[in-house]
Amino acid sequence: MRRRELVGGVLLAAASLLLPNVTASPRCENTSRGMQASYTCIGFSSTQHFADQVERPLLSPITFVLTDCELPELPAFDDIAVHVLELSNVTVSSFGSHDAILVAGVDETLEKIVFRDRSSLPASWSSLNNLKRLKVLRLFNMAALQLTTDYNALAASLTVVEVVQSSIARLDEDWLARVTGLESLVIRDCNLKHFQRSMLPRPAPSLWNLDLVGNNLTSLPEDFGEGYPALKFLDLGSNSLTTVIKASLAPLLDAPIEAIELGGNPLMCDCSVEHLRAFPVELLSADCWAPEALRRRKVQELTDEDLQCSS
Repeated sequence: MRRRELVGGVLLAAASLLLPNVTASPRCENTSRGMQASYTCIGFSSTQHFADQVERPLLSPITFVLTDCELPELPAFDDIAVHVLELSNVTVSSFGSHDAILVAGVDETLEKIVFRDRSSLPASWSSLNNLKRLKVLRLFNMAALQLTTDYNALAASLTVVEVVQSSIARLDEDWLARVTGLESLVIRDCNLKHFQRSMLPRPAPSLWNLDLVGNNLTSLPEDFGEGYPALKFLDLGSNSLTTVIKASLAPLLDAPIEAIELGGNPLMCDCSVEHLRAFPVELLSADCWAPEALRRRKVQELTDEDLQCSS
């Protein structure tokens, strides 16, 4: 009996080390590394915890991380020079009214905001309109995202939108169509099945990076490559593209494009991809998946005979 009790006690103790400490008291700690100032607060359940635990003032530019919190509302960040705000597994009961300011006290400092690990999102992105310096919005490990036309209400200063390792439940055809200052869009490792050119500004005068890696794209629209006068990098790697029609990429021959990545797609190398040979091999990366005789060969190396193009 003693041996059984001892073993049970050891197993219980081991299990307690593996489970998250949901009863841990709220705390904050300096998590800075090198020259990157960072401050992390864990386990908050009221805005009073914020008042009690957070050192003030924090006047140097800082990354402020809230993690594993359940809050009635977001606290005000007065006297804290928040440069990056990251919310990780943060549940917020109410973001206030439709026109309420989401993040108070950081109007002149906040440049990047991250929602991750299924954190709550505001009812309307217009609540970030007060952030005059906001450049980057990142959504990471989020579920059932509603990528609606409301994203056009984001601050006019926004230049980068990233959606990574998340599931998308809705994607409006004009999702970011009025975010005219957009420079980089990343939708990576998501369940994106269809991309519509109308989701982005037309033209998109400042967009230099379009990253759609690791999704479920099976085709590109005919107007996919239109209206990108500044595009340098296009990454379509690791999707489900078996072919790419000429109209989709032809406009990029006149853009300042530096790299187009098609690697990791199950490309069927026949005459339908012959047009890809117009791109230099150092600019476009595309390998054949089928037929078996051409597998792993670069498209630019293939002849008309290889592609079975009629004369």
